[in-house]
Amino acid sequence: MRIFVIPITRTRWALHCHPANITPTRLTKWASVASEKWNKWSAYPRTTWRGKIYAYGETLMDKIDFKEYFLKEIPSKDEGALVSKADIIAPSFVAKTEILKELDLLMKTQVPYHSKWMKISCYLLPVTSLFTLVPVIPNFPLFYNLFRVYSHYKARHGAKHLAHLLESQAFEIVQDSELSRWYDGTRSMSGSLQNSGSEASLGSTAAARSNTGYSTIGNRAGDDLDSLENGTPLLEDPALITDSDIAEIARYFDAPTFEHAVRRARHQIIAQMAKPPR
Repeated sequence: MRIFVIPITRTRWALHCHPANITPTRLTKWASVASEKWNKWSAYPRTTWRGKIYAYGETLMDKIDFKEYFLKEIPSKDEGALVSKADIIAPSFVAKTEILKELDLLMKTQVPYHSKWMKISCYLLPVTSLFTLVPVIPNFPLFYNLFRVYSHYKARHGAKHLAHLLESQAFEIVQDSELSRWYDGTRSMSGSLQNSGSEASLGSTAAARSNTGYSTIGNRAGDDLDSLENGTPLLEDPALITDSDIAEIARYFDAPTFEHAVRRARHQIIAQMAKPPR
């Protein structure tokens, strides 16, 4: 199992788990079937009621905290019975102590959070089930509530499994020098390599990069306009990598789900930092 630590800014990281040797449980098989049926709705035109509901549902799911998606990616003990070790992959400039500190804080805060909201979502099931009485229209509030129950359940168990791996020292932190090249400017999507001996700093490299704007995961223009406006937001802590960098990193590590997950995290982090203080 590989866990990627991807700095988006100097102070904010994206996290992604690429599991291996997973044994699907009955619950995850059911969730996979439900997900396949939901994704079939993407084929409907956006002008139809199915297309509108799909687009709205995807917008809701894009707004779910990226840390929850990360924890859901970690297999539970039932799914990951063969997971005996986790490789935590990070750029070489990220200190090992900082990585462990971040993961430890995540475990301490997210386990009680998802336990609490899983219970609340369960309590709401009888209420949302009442929408079944409405004829013709499918009970989408119930379906979404069931999704949130499953999501909190998976995140909670993923957090517990990661905590177990960390407590039992069943991990290795790999400070990947090749990954660092996307941050020091010696490797990029354009294919133009700078002098390998360059001493360019992270800050100057990030400032030199040109971002033409941000969108949500599906490149649906306008979804984040309320927080991102148009063009590059003026951030005190600028983004260090672009969406193009993320796509290239995903191909380099042969991690198919990496791009979607890390792009979601990057967009959420930038949107949060671009919002004016209240």
